[in-house]
Amino acid sequence: RQKWGKRFDFLLSIVGMTVGLGNIWRFPYLCYKNGGGAFLIPYILSVISIGFPLLFLETSFGQYVGQGMTKAWGMVPLMKGIGLANLMITWYANSLYGVVLAWAACYFVKSFSLILPWTTCSNIWNSDNCVELSHTSVNLSTNNATTPIGNYILKESPGLEHMGGVRWELFCYLIGLWIVAYFCIFKGIKWSTKVVYVTSTLPLVMLVVVLVRGVTLDGAAEGIYFYLNPNMTKLGEPQVWMDAVTQVYYSYGGSGVLVTLASYNKFNHDIYRDSILISLVNSGTSFISGFAVFSTLGFMAKQQNISIEEVAESGPGLVFIIYPQALSMIPHPHIWSALFFLMIIFLGFDCLFVFQECLVVSIMDMFPIWYSFKWGREAIQAMFVLLIVGMATPMVTEVNYLLKISKFVFEYFKKMWSETLCRCYLTPGGIYVFLLLNEYGGAGWCVFFIGTCEFIGLAWIYGVDRYYKHVKEMLPHISATWIKYCWKYVGPSFSMGVLVYWLTLYKPLEYKSTVYPVWAQVLGWCLGLSSCLWIPVFAVVELARSSGGIKQV
Repeated sequence: RQKWGKRFDFLLSIVGMTVGLGNIWRFPYLCYKNGGGAFLIPYILSVISIGFPLLFLETSFGQYVGQGMTKAWGMVPLMKGIGLANLMITWYANSLYGVVLAWAACYFVKSFSLILPWTTCSNIWNSDNCVELSHTSVNLSTNNATTPIGNYILKESPGLEHMGGVRWELFCYLIGLWIVAYFCIFKGIKWSTKVVYVTSTLPLVMLVVVLVRGVTLDGAAEGIYFYLNPNMTKLGEPQVWMDAVTQVYYSYGGSGVLVTLASYNKFNHDIYRDSILISLVNSGTSFISGFAVFSTLGFMAKQQNISIEEVAESGPGLVFIIYPQALSMIPHPHIWSALFFLMIIFLGFDCLFVFQECLVVSIMDMFPIWYSFKWGREAIQAMFVLLIVGMATPMVTEVNYLLKISKFVFEYFKKMWSETLCRCYLTPGGIYVFLLLNEYGGAGWCVFFIGTCEFIGLAWIYGVDRYYKHVKEMLPHISATWIKYCWKYVGPSFSMGVLVYWLTLYKPLEYKSTVYPVWAQVLGWCLGLSSCLWIPVFAVVELARSSGGIKQV
């Protein structure tokens, strides 16, 4: 089994994975929405009581057992299903990262155009109400005016049921990016870490450059004030605390990837020190990115003579609609657009590299015979690339393939091969597919459920004192008995509380006032269950096999 070659290989790989797109497009929005500077109180408390303990739990666990996420949980037989649950989530998440990279690559290439295509109204995707942005004030709130960027990349159709054509340009970017990714990681960590040294550090440098430029813009002060202005009354709202815990979960663990990466460490590697450093870099990047984002949004709002509330949003819309508009209004927009989207590409590549490596090694750990084949790793790597490209394809089209797929299933026995099959990936609303997979498959309630099971599996079923002895075997010099209480009480309680709160307040998924149809909601729940059901299924199987009851499992 491969091991990290240098001490910083593991640290930079984890930093590259944890410091991702959520730090840029989610945390700043949550901070302003939930009371500005006041949001830092529940966020920091969540990091200390849940984020860091979960991060240290997964990394120390992987380092101790020395196996990937699918085999590591054999140490707790009743929780074997956590490994496969994590495998499914990682697969879904990597499909999403490929799509984001394709979007970002398209913007990056277009940034070298003589005229940025999202700054003029002469494009085929623009509506009759399109208004070109300039350095003069433009109020888009009147006469239903729209911006030139419109449906440039996201191609927002009216809903899942509407047909459309293929985005061949994005599809080519998707294929090209995965070819590059394959040749960067097909030899394992000894090969990919050479790339990670660049992709994990350059985004941080670029973020600082974008920050410095942003704070010098006219209107930046208003944007930063809007970002951090504390509203202490927000702390009395449960949703604020839920958002803090959710953000921490998404950026600190719960996917099993940390288990696999830590399994490449030497047995006595100081994983406690690295976990502290990773936490500081992760949360620090989230906080700093808010200054970069809101300083630029403040400038944009002032130029258009509108309030910041009208331009501030979260998710893909911030990165691929709002921010490009803001950058187009800055002097030398081509340079700043290219720099920003190159940063997004590097951030995405970090996660994609790590997730893909974890998928491959998890399968090889389950079927060790692949280690004996000369090209075993390369073959498994290629198989997963093809599977992920197949899942990601509909998200880089104008449309959603899921409706066609469902129709094809019903018509299958009537017509074995038809145009339906040929066009099953070419149906409308790629952004709708992206959000469906993101909300149900790669994030959402299933992440909280798996994280809760991890805490319960090691702290309660295996035993927190027993597990802490293993930690002391690896790190005899540390004294962190406080973390046992987080593992046993705080972590599982908060995780379970957020899970129950999420399920209690569940609402049908919607995007810009378009509510997803019932069949799409059902499909989304099936995506979540496709990962989480492995845990109770394996638990029942292990109990059935045991002759002595739960104590013998």
